[in-house]
Amino acid sequence: MRRSALLRAVFPVLICLAAALWVLWGFLNISALFKSALTLAGIILALLVIRRRYRRQQPAGKQADEGVYPPSGFTGPVLLVCGDLSDHLFTEGGCRTTAQGCYLNVGATDQLSKFADRLLAREPRMAGQLVVMFRCLPDLHEDEGLLRASLKVLRQQVKQLKNLSGYLPPVVLVGEFSGPETPWIVIRGKTPLVCPADEPALTLDEWRALPQNVTRLPYLSHAMSMLQQVVMDELTKVDSLCPAVTPFAVVVRSGSLRTLTEAVWPQWLFRHSKLLPPVATATYPALWHFADPVLPLLAPFAMPLQGGKTGRRVVMFLLFCIVSALGLSVLHNQSLIGRIASDLQRWYAIPMTHYAPKAQSLYALQQDALLLERWQRQGEPQRYGLGLYPGDRLWLSVQQAIDTYVPPPPPPKPKVVPKIVRLDSMSLFDSGKFELKSGSTKLLVNSLVGIKAKPGWLIVVSGHTDNTGNPQLNQTLSLKRAEAVRDWMRDTGDVPESCFAVQGYGESRPVATNDTPEGRALNRRVEISLVPQANACQIPGKTSASSQDDDVSQH
Repeated sequence: MRRSALLRAVFPVLICLAAALWVLWGFLNISALFKSALTLAGIILALLVIRRRYRRQQPAGKQADEGVYPPSGFTGPVLLVCGDLSDHLFTEGGCRTTAQGCYLNVGATDQLSKFADRLLAREPRMAGQLVVMFRCLPDLHEDEGLLRASLKVLRQQVKQLKNLSGYLPPVVLVGEFSGPETPWIVIRGKTPLVCPADEPALTLDEWRALPQNVTRLPYLSHAMSMLQQVVMDELTKVDSLCPAVTPFAVVVRSGSLRTLTEAVWPQWLFRHSKLLPPVATATYPALWHFADPVLPLLAPFAMPLQGGKTGRRVVMFLLFCIVSALGLSVLHNQSLIGRIASDLQRWYAIPMTHYAPKAQSLYALQQDALLLERWQRQGEPQRYGLGLYPGDRLWLSVQQAIDTYVPPPPPPKPKVVPKIVRLDSMSLFDSGKFELKSGSTKLLVNSLVGIKAKPGWLIVVSGHTDNTGNPQLNQTLSLKRAEAVRDWMRDTGDVPESCFAVQGYGESRPVATNDTPEGRALNRRVEISLVPQANACQIPGKTSASSQDDDVSQH
């Protein structure tokens, strides 16, 4: 018994804890530290609940042999009999079992929920078998107020029993009245049945038509009227504290029962019909007081259930976890769709000619594609699962957008502007002469360091003069001076003559004004520059290599 109580206390809690952790770790997008803290809190709470449930079941387990219980394995209706119980009802113990039902003696009505708690602690499946049978004997109540008070207690106990088991048990109202003896009359629905012992049941109209029942009808009619106006009125009236109780069935019979002169029933009968109950009383066997005809009606509504209130709570919690997981999965997938849709919208909104923003948008799409491809290979995270993940469609849309990317054209190669080395003509030549001075070699060497003929480079030597003198003579002088510098470079550096281009511009390209001595001195010059040119400076007998050296030092 102790082991069974421990399993009943632990198993439902562990199922709920596993479902909660599944939602927490699989679908909540929060930090791992926070998840760990919530997991620890959930485990502590689960242990506290297990301890509480186990302690609640232990007292019942220790007193298992002291209570009244149905036979082991009984699956029919279990009727908890309370209300007005006489000494003649349970003469052979607190339990009476038949093939169709089991009666248990609860005793006072206010003990109903405690009695049921002990039963359910022993066998939780019995929650669906419980039936409340309230026995009302108006011949033993001298105060209608006390009778109504006992009915209020019944309503409170039925409410507590519902909270305890999770189900509203059927309530059977049994009324016994003093008067002419009648069989049990079962009132359920619109067709009351009269159930004579060992005879087929009759409808109430058929039974009334029998001649021997003429003297019984007034008593029976007033008994039903009293049940309706007193008992049913108290059970069904509106009460903010306790819900109304509508009986599953009402079972009535009369007979030679003991009655009190000032009891509610004789007073009611005399006040409404001037009749009095029979004076003579009889002692009936215990079976006479058990309303066995109602048992076949209870069979479809009272059967064993798995788990009772705890099982229903577990099922509801599991459904809540499943719905929460589905809802969180929908939110995560909507967030993923929204983020990628935003990247795609930005991509298509940027014109192709805006290369820098387009490159940034392309990078975002490439990151999205890499993420979706990794999830395709390794499987998407659980929070995107449950059949709602749209990764394939998103990846296709992203890849189609990436395929439309047109890279920007390559930047144009920078135009090589040859640097010019300017030499003062007066430092190289005498006035009006084009022969190099004897001391000009040092100047040429110092000024022309780095000027080196290369395949693909042309050495341009141009001469210039001021505007003094004859322009034609100045043009010839400038050309001769350029040729003199070319000849020196050719002979000194062993450079082929094909590497040179010699030009004489005379006074046509001044770099300063000729109106001042300083300006004229600047205009008298020889300029040397390197200019890229295909097949220039090709050494005879050798194949020239294309020049890619744009970083040659030029001075």
